[in-house]
Order: sequence, then structure tokens, then C-alpha cells
Amino acid sequence: MSLDAWILGAPLKVLRREDHPYRETTLATLGRHELGLSRRQTPAAQPGCEIFLDGRSIFLPGAPAPDRAWFDLCRELGYEPAHHWDWDPALILFQQVLPALAADWHEPPLDLDTQGLPEGVLSLAGLRQVFAEAVSGLRRDGLGPVGAKVAETFEWLPLRAVVFHDDAQLPLDFEGSGPCGRVSLWLGIHRDRAVALDGPAPAGPGQRRWVPGGSETLPPARAFLTAAGLDPEPPKGFESAFEAALHHLCHQLEGPLDAYRRTYPVGIPWHRDRRERLLGRTIVDVRAGDPPMLLLDDGTEVALDPGPVPSWEHGGI
Repeated sequence: MSLDAWILGAPLKVLRREDHPYRETTLATLGRHELGLSRRQTPAAQPGCEIFLDGRSIFLPGAPAPDRAWFDLCRELGYEPAHHWDWDPALILFQQVLPALAADWHEPPLDLDTQGLPEGVLSLAGLRQVFAEAVSGLRRDGLGPVGAKVAETFEWLPLRAVVFHDDAQLPLDFEGSGPCGRVSLWLGIHRDRAVALDGPAPAGPGQRRWVPGGSETLPPARAFLTAAGLDPEPPKGFESAFEAALHHLCHQLEGPLDAYRRTYPVGIPWHRDRRERLLGRTIVDVRAGDPPMLLLDDGTEVALDPGPVPSWEHGGI
């Protein structure tokens, strides 16, 4: 795996591998933390694994997600959904960390699905697949050129990131599976030209009301067309067809999104404000442009204000 693809802000170092008669194990460090991998049989008698973090088990075969300690570690080591928008904690663990830990294991190989995940794990990859299938449904059911235009718009705007904006003031049950705050779905091919669907916390039981966003100067339909790289001038009837398609897509995603939300621990500040994102960071590069950009050590890009510093005609402090 290339270093450019590594998400967490600390290196993974494999210390030793042991092949006992009954269990194969791997020990490693991730920054200041210790990781362990041990072979286990899944409930379906398939080869699986148990993962340890700092001596505590964080994943057993059949679990839908790793335990909270892994989410805390990802947050500690710089993972941010809005920036690392092709990844989530489950994908980082099973598509990046697990292959490195199990690289030299003996046969039989681990039982993983087509996405490289243990059976039953819920991840961002699964949500993206549900969204893509719903968009394919738009193409099949689209009527006329307007429906085709709407389907083409969302085909160029795949689901890339899901950001949970937890609010500590919201009523939550003791398991953290009660209603959560605002959820943002980021769509696009490039992060610098993305749009978002915002789902505020529902006032009562029922589905969220999703609101398209992503631009302060353009109406939603035009903003989505622009982000998709299509003609920003919508044809007649596009806005109503766009709203109907949006409702259809979010309705298809509602159930899987709710199940995915329940794998996320409550109270981890995944979405931070500008001050929190910059606090304690180091500038590693400056990129010329309009405006110039500062590149920080966690991959964050910060635009510089090229305007002159105001001066005062009269003296003063």
C-alpha cells in the first residue's frame, strides 16, 4: 500500500507474527497504540478474525462494526469524513489495517466479501452501493428527456461521504441509538466541486426532510447540474423532476442509513469547525493560485485571503 493512500496520521508497524498450532496471531503498533489480530472461526464456520486494540477486543466475526475504541482512535489520528470522504472507520480498519496485519497469514484466507469486508459489516461502501442502485432505478424509470437529464445528473454525483453532526443536547437512549442530529450526504466526483444533501434531525417519528445544498449563489437544481459538469441551465420541468428524484433516492437510503448510523458511537465530534480543524496543525506546503492555499500536515487545505492588510490613516496601537 502506498503512503499516499494511508488515512491515519500515524504509521502501522508489524512487530511479529506467531503461528501456533491452534491460532495464528499478529502483533503491531499504530502510533502509541497496540493492535493484535487473531484467527477466529465465524458463526458460519468460515475463517474469520478477532481484532484487539490496546489489549481489548474491538471486533469479533459477525459484528456490524468495530467497537467505539476504534472510532475514537480514528478521530484521534486525524480522520475526518468531510476530508477523507472515500473512507470511514470500518473501511480504514478492514481495507487498510487488516490487509497489512494478515499479509503473511497461511491458508485458508479470511472470509471477506467483494468489498474486502467481513460478512455483516456495515460501511460507507454499502451505502454507496445502495445509492448507486437507486440512481440506476432513476435511469430505468425516467420518462422523457427531462427524466433522463435528472438521472444523468445523479450519475455524475455519486455518494462519497456521510457526516453525522451529533448534538449533545439531543435526547438519546442509553445505547446511543436514539434520534441523532443533522446528517450530511456529500455527492460528487471531486471534493472541490461537491454538493450536499442535508437532513436535519426529525422533529418526531418518521423520515427526514432532505434539503439540497452546496451553493450560496445558485438554486439547488442549477448547483447540482454545475457540480455534475452539465449545462447549468435546467430544461423546463427539471426542478419538479429533480425534487421527485431526490425524494426517491433519500427514501431508498433511509433504512440503510439508519442501520449505518447505529454503528457509529454517539458524541464523537466528527464535524469540527474551522478553528478546531486548524488548532495544532503545521503548515507543510504553500500552493500558488487564486487564492493561494496552505497545505497542513493532516491534508487540510486552507485558502489565504489575498486582500491587503488594512492600514490606518491616523496613528494608534
